[in-house]
Amino acid sequence: MAVTGEAELIANLEKLQKTEEKKARKATRDGANVFEEKLKNFTPVSSEDHSGMTPLKDHTKKGNLKTTGGEYSIDVGYDKEKGWIAHFPNSGTSKQKPQHFVEKSQEQSKTEILAKFVEDLQV
Repeated sequence: MAVTGEAELIANLEKLQKTEEKKARKATRDGANVFEEKLKNFTPVSSEDHSGMTPLKDHTKKGNLKTTGGEYSIDVGYDKEKGWIAHFPNSGTSKQKPQHFVEKSQEQSKTEILAKFVEDLQV
């Protein structure tokens, strides 16, 4: 592609910037989906759930895309209904050893998320 003038160069750069922004948004959403699936897989299901609700793994939640300061992020975790209880099995209590399933989910999903980023952000 030959660029003949300054205006054409600026127009091409602006078009590229919009395309890259779309790709970054898609990559962030795809990464959040991968992490949410890993979190569901690693969240333990107890046979002694006395809350009367569905298991904790059914209460995972993704937030909306945030674009503050040029950085893209999506919060992934548990909903308000049952999310407050997640730290007990994850961090442990006096009667239960910590299971660290949130940290395991982060560690296990890291390479898959990075692969998704590379795939989505290719120029």
